[in-house]
Amino acid sequence: AVVSTQSTGDIVLISRTVTGPEPCARVCFGDSQGAWKKNGEYIYIDTDLTDCHFASPPIVQASLVNQGDYSRYSGYIGIQQPTFFRYEMYAPGVSAAKANSDRYQINWSASGYTC
Repeated sequence: AVVSTQSTGDIVLISRTVTGPEPCARVCFGDSQGAWKKNGEYIYIDTDLTDCHFASPPIVQASLVNQGDYSRYSGYIGIQQPTFFRYEMYAPGVSAAKANSDRYQINWSASGYTC
């Protein structure tokens, strides 16, 4: 279930590439798991940002968290749009089924503008 709350606060985004009027600045965050897919030696998970209502691609940060040994893998944001992003990870020998059954999860935050 998606839980959404709104509050007024001071949000200032400092970026040369993500710009907009300050009243429209937004920080959106969450976690994603259970929908990992495999592509060659990479696994990836797509995360829906629709509920964040960004007008253009935001700045996204994501970190992998899980119970297993994943320290030898490195991940990155591979595809980024206003409505979704893809976290990709070089993980030879790790299947999507294993990532899903081991509950690989990413915690993410996205900062951008809604207008």
